[in-house]
Order: sequence, then C-alpha cells, then structure tokens
Amino acid sequence: MPQQAVQLKQTGPQRYILFYNETALDEIGSAISGRAVTDTLYVSPNGNGTGGSTWARAYTTIQAALDAASTDPDDCTQLNISPHATNYDIDTTGDPTWTGNYILSGSYRNWATIKNSHASATSILKFSGNIGLENITIDCGTGSNNGVIIDGANTKGCFLSHVYFEAEHVTGAQTSLQIANTEYARIEDTKFHGVLAYTKALYLNACKLSNFGRLDFHNCATGVQIVGASSDNVWSFVLLHDCTLALDIDVGDSQFFHEVSFSNCTTNVDDEVGNHAWSGISGEFDVEIEPDNFTGVTVSAGGAGVWGGDTEIRAAATSTVPFKIVAYIAEASANEKYRIRFSADSGSTFFADVMVEGEVNAIKSVAKQASDATDHIFNKGTRISASTKSESGGNTAVVWLKLQEI
Repeated sequence: MPQQAVQLKQTGPQRYILFYNETALDEIGSAISGRAVTDTLYVSPNGNGTGGSTWARAYTTIQAALDAASTDPDDCTQLNISPHATNYDIDTTGDPTWTGNYILSGSYRNWATIKNSHASATSILKFSGNIGLENITIDCGTGSNNGVIIDGANTKGCFLSHVYFEAEHVTGAQTSLQIANTEYARIEDTKFHGVLAYTKALYLNACKLSNFGRLDFHNCATGVQIVGASSDNVWSFVLLHDCTLALDIDVGDSQFFHEVSFSNCTTNVDDEVGNHAWSGISGEFDVEIEPDNFTGVTVSAGGAGVWGGDTEIRAAATSTVPFKIVAYIAEASANEKYRIRFSADSGSTFFADVMVEGEVNAIKSVAKQASDATDHIFNKGTRISASTKSESGGNTAVVWLKLQEI
C-alpha cells in the first residue's frame, strides 16, 4: 500500500483523525483490480459525477465515464460499474463509438444492465480499441438495435466474461455481438437470448486464433455466423438450442469444436467450408441408413486374403453437413470371414476396420468399434469409401452405412 494512502494525525490524547490520499487510493484500486490498468473510474447512479475517482464522485452514466477515459493507445481504463435498480441508458444516436482501451466491469451480469433508448440509435456500444466486458447485461431493447460492436482493426484482441445479451423483445433484424478483424479474442460464460425471427447472436468477421467457451445460445434466428478469413478458433462447451440455424460457417477453416450440444434447432450446422475438427458433439441426431435401398454398394475382394480396390460408399456431394457413422452393415457372398475397412481419403488411410462372419443372404450389422471420445465426425464434402478381403478371395460384400447427420 502506498505510504500516503492513509494517514493518522493525533489531535489529542487517544484521539486521531483519519486522512485519505485520494490519488494513492486510486492506485490501490487499480492494483487490486487484477489487471494492469492505468486508471480506474467509477460509475454509479448514486455518484455526484465529479471526476469518477471514487464511488462518492462516481459518474452516473457509462458514456460520461467513457468520454472522460484516456484514448491514448498505451493506456487502459477500468470502469467499475455498480448495480442499478433499472438500467444504464447510453441514450445516443447511431453507433456510440469509443476508441480507447477499456474494461467495463460490473458485480454480476444481471445487476448492471446497459441499453440505448435513443430513437435514432443503431447499437448500444461500439469500440475500436482493446475492450473487455465482464459481469454486465446488454439489453437490445424493443426495436432493432444491435448490441455491442467490436471492430478490432487496431486492437490486440478482446475478452468478454459473464455477459448476458438480452434481445428477446426486439422487433427487427439485429445482431447481439459483432466482432470484426480481431485475433486472440476470448468469450466465456456468456449467454445470448433472442427472437427466432430476428436475432443473430454472434457474428464473427475475420476473427481468428480465438477461444469461445461455456456459451449458451437460445431462441435465435442464427446462433453463430462466421465470415471473413476466420480460422484456428476453438469452441468448447457450447450449447445451441431452439435456434432456426445454430451454426453458420460461411468461410474460414480449421475451427475446432469440442463438447458442442445442439437441441431443438431447425438446422444445426450450415458449413460451406469443411476442414474442421469435431469432438464430443451431442444432440438429437436422427439415424439413417445409406444408401437408402435394399441394394447397397457392392465391394469386391481381391485374391485370397488380399484387399480389393477402393469403392465409393458415400459421395462427397452427398455430405452437405458434418456427420457421424454409428454402424456398418454388410451382406457377404460366401460363408467365410471378411474384413471391411473404411476410408475418408479415398483409400490412403482407414478410420475403421471391421470383421464379419460371412453368411450368404444374411445381413450383418457391426456397431462402431470405438468409444465416444474417439469417434470420427466428418466434415461437409467428405467422401466415404471401402475395400474388403475374404479368406478364399474373389468374393463380394454389399455394404451400407448407418449414420447421423449433425
């Protein structure tokens, strides 16, 4: 603690007066905030608006505190936001924009709500510097206001933690959170609630090398849309439920999806790109058999104990969304042992190798031979093929796939 933060002055026997050095106390506040900030300002409906350096002198509006904060690119101002019985109203036309580096921090996300009720407003907050939001609620109101816009062309990333985007009362198309031109973003423990007809919850434009975890998307027209040169983002423990389109991947590859759950969505994934990694994906995925007939696909064995050629089972054009194979069905032409192996790269490597006891005209079903943790989930545009061999050779196996489209 700075030596001049608190002073005791003796005024008589056993009597002392306690003096505070306000500047020193500000330094303490910055030090205990947990982040390297160059200044701390306070926002409270009970402040007197005289500088924002203490709760007593707090700004009464968030825009006043942002206007007072430094715009020096080497500075970072933390705004400590107290609970509010109703809401903090930005009340500004268009996209209210601030260019500095800021951290807006509340006590708990439902205790401090931010809105913009101006008749000509198009969003609630827009930032073009480094920005952190935590423990606040963004209320998009009853019109078509966008929520928060972060344009990171001049930033080193952004973070959001314990933020609630409320758009359940909007009456026009809007986006709750837009992040553009940003690397190293981090969004965690954040909930999006919208309207099926209007709300796009999270819109990413040229966002890469970022982490998204413990997110909840509910009742949105689109849960997440990814555009621009987006790649190498990590998504973990994400719930998308009751959305028209849960996940819309228009461009960018090398996304990693881990522990993502879909529930009661009209369309779970619209993937225009492919080349992503999927792990631990869960949801209400119907099981289908392909091809959808009693003919199947005939796969020929080579000589005795020799693999035959690569035969297409599912065309790349058929694979329009990610999918998972849960079982393999085979009918052998001879009463002997067969092995059938499956490939997702036209026979270069094989993701499954199963054995069946052949019996003429008998259908054999072999369940997936791996635990859920090592399931293969295939991207849009994946071609599935198979090859087989039998004991005596020169035989065939008719093959079907039992699969789930995500």
